[in-house]
Formats: sequence, C-alpha cells, structure tokens
Amino acid sequence: MFHRVGIPPGEMPERVVWLLEMEDVVEYAELNLYASLYFVPDDPFYAPYQWNLQNEVSGGINMEAAWDIEMGDPNVIVAVLDTGVAYEDHGRFRQAPDLAQTSFVAGYDFVNDDAHPNDDQGHGTHVTGTIAQSTENARGVAGIAFGCSIMPIKVLDNQGVGDSFNIARGVYHAAENGAHVINMSFGSPDRSRAVEQALAFAYGRGVTIVCSAGNGFADGNLPSYPAVHNDYCIAVGAVRYDDTRAYYSSTGPHLDVVAPGGDLRVDQNRDGYPDGIIQQTFTVDPSTFNYYFFQGTSSAAPHVSGIAALLVSQGVTDPDAVRAAIEGTARDVGPLGWDPEYGWGVVDAYAALLYWMP
Repeated sequence: MFHRVGIPPGEMPERVVWLLEMEDVVEYAELNLYASLYFVPDDPFYAPYQWNLQNEVSGGINMEAAWDIEMGDPNVIVAVLDTGVAYEDHGRFRQAPDLAQTSFVAGYDFVNDDAHPNDDQGHGTHVTGTIAQSTENARGVAGIAFGCSIMPIKVLDNQGVGDSFNIARGVYHAAENGAHVINMSFGSPDRSRAVEQALAFAYGRGVTIVCSAGNGFADGNLPSYPAVHNDYCIAVGAVRYDDTRAYYSSTGPHLDVVAPGGDLRVDQNRDGYPDGIIQQTFTVDPSTFNYYFFQGTSSAAPHVSGIAALLVSQGVTDPDAVRAAIEGTARDVGPLGWDPEYGWGVVDAYAALLYWMP
C-alpha cells in the first residue's frame, strides 16, 4: 500500500523524501512525479496511415515522443535538392495546400537557371513533405521537422534526371546560403569528382548531408553516388513496416542507417492501403494535388534529414555530432552492430534527441 504525504511549509521535497526513507515503517519514499500526453498531430491522415512516424511497434521512428522535446526552429534550414518543391503560386504552378504553413527560404532552379525552383515532377514535393509538411493544421498528413524551414533547390528535371554540374552547383548554393542540412534523394552509378568536391565543401561548412542509398538491390546492387561518399554524408537505406529491409534497398559498406521507405506490394499493417510513405504531391498537373504513397530510399532519406534538422534545432550543429546521435541510437535490427544490410539500424528520433542532452 502507498500513501501521499504533504510537504510541510518551508521544507524541501527532497529532504522530506530522505527523512521518510529513514523510518523503519517506510519501505520507500519518492517524489510524486507527473506525466503528460505525447504530442499527437491533429492531421487526419497521421494516425491511420503514417505508420512511419509512429513508434517502433509500428515500424516507425518514434516521433510523438520526439516532438515533446523538439518540433523545429524556423532558423534551421533544410535544403532539398530534387525536382523542385510546390512551395509557391507562380505561373502554372501552385503551392501544395498542405505546405501552406511550412516556412520556406529562397532557393534556386539550376535546371532552368531562375529563382523559382518549382516542382514539375512531384518527387521533390513528396520528399519535402516528409521533412517539414505543415503539421497540426487539421489537414492531411504530418512532417517530422515541421517547425524548420525549407530551401528548395531544383537540380533534377521533369523526368527526375539531373547532371553532375547542376547537382554540384546546388550543393555549393545550399552551403553558401545558410543550409544546415541537405537532403539528396537521388543517385547515380557513376562517380563525379565535382559532386564529391561540393560535398566536401558543404561538410567543411558544417552542413549535415543526407543521401538515399539507392534502389538497385535487385539490379546488381551497384554502388550509388553520392551516398558512397559517406565520409561527407549519411547514407540511408529503406525498411518496411516490419523493420525488414525493403526488397529494393541497396546494401554495402557505405550504408549508415535505415529508415522507413515502404513496400507498395504489401499491407502489413492492414489499413487497407499499400505500406508506402504518404505525403501530398501531384503526378501530372502541378496545380492539382492529392495524397500519394511512395516507396524507395528516396522516401527513407528525408526521415533522417528531418531528425538531423531537429538535432540542429537543439543546438547540435556539428555534422559529426549529428551523425553520432543518429547512428548511436538506431534500433539494431540486423546482426549485432553495424552490418551492410541495415547499417547501424533503424533511426529513432526520440533516442537521437536524447543523445546529447545532459
């Protein structure tokens, strides 16, 4: 049996606990501690469909506990190098409605050489949503670091293809214009020295770089650049709802961690939909939006970029310290320790945010 004891006026609670524990009739004494609910977004598709952000039982990255620590600082900038982002109304382009409360800073379109990096393919908008979709707006879905800002940088065209010249320019631009994190959800079997030098430059500027590890496991499992350059970047593979490696996810010595990337062939959580990563984007018309399930290491990488942005928001700015927190707290789901299929394991946002806390 236990009892609640009042604290006499002027007494320190800790001293009262100590005095009570000195009594022979008292088995133990402790402070009356408080608990509170975790933050749960009111976005209607979050609970039923965003298994990837929920706790480890659902194959997720433990965001609800993480959000109670950090939701993101608007001064922290994530550069999304991709097909562009549906971030503004401009010409034939429209802002994605579920990005209306997301903070954006000026970016650049290196494909068309202008200051309007609008998305004409849909991939970059989906990736951006995972990182920082408008959240707690009673609409659609949630994003990981929804309090942070996005710098859209278009380096891929409407076919999802980009050359190393523009990719390197995009990395330099991000690093020189205040980006704290760079997300690169694309890859190539070919090494580019220009891109490698750009990555080294950004890393030297204190930027955390996150790259998708590649979707080529069934096609020879060739190395995918720039993820191979994991001296400068965090290479991210993909897992399914059940924490097993997604069938497409490339493996190898460069792999650092894995994150939810989904598997559209199955419905392991039995929600009536394929187990992909859901976000708002478009498929044909860049003015007409809906919610789509994607799969791939392209969808896994932004989970890590979002966690990195939350760490930077906490004040953990050194890319090596960010990496240590992410890798050092990953859920080890393969052979003990690092392995070429899962790296250090599945990322855990809550554990990562605790890593450097006193």
